[in-house]
Amino acid sequence: MGDLTRQDMLDMAATAYEHAISTIYAMDGIFKKVTGADYDSALTIAQFDTILQGVLLSVACADGNFDPLEQEFIRAFTTHGDLLDFIRGDSDGQVDLTWEEVADLPQELKDKLIEILPGILDDQCRSFIVPLTTVDVSYSKYGNVETTPGDFLKSIEQDMIKIAGSLAFVDLEGTDDEMSAGVKMIFELEGKHWRYLLSDNKLGSGEGNG
Repeated sequence: MGDLTRQDMLDMAATAYEHAISTIYAMDGIFKKVTGADYDSALTIAQFDTILQGVLLSVACADGNFDPLEQEFIRAFTTHGDLLDFIRGDSDGQVDLTWEEVADLPQELKDKLIEILPGILDDQCRSFIVPLTTVDVSYSKYGNVETTPGDFLKSIEQDMIKIAGSLAFVDLEGTDDEMSAGVKMIFELEGKHWRYLLSDNKLGSGEGNG
């Protein structure tokens, strides 16, 4: 990463996060205005934080060393939602972990947690994606900018990749495995659902509503 410092990595992640949040808030606003839905944007942002932490956890665990610096990085994105709180609730308290405890798990258990995350978060991901995809597929203009279906998806994915990349290199020793893990998890948690709903205009037929 050349002469970039650890603070540069943190600043890049913060900028990408703020851009993603601004995009989501704007899309939520359009969704509510057009549909008249009683939909709380705070829920969407909390879901985004939870999904993003799943991506970041996959990056942090990819090299087998989930160190305190990486734990603190992930905590920075728990302002609105928290992956471990979600898992705790989803398991009725059976899985009650802190980030430090996740870091201390044997590698095979970390790998298993990463493997099952898409299933654990599936309903959460779908709830997050449906209103955003509705806007993405239905509108050809956003402000004064021409868009096509998938443009908003690409924008949010790019922000998530920037944040994941910042985590990979926050210790100044990022690896291809870490970046590959992040991109794979972005697809599993967000990309494949969004693309499915975009394909053949499935939302237009009513699929995915509710």
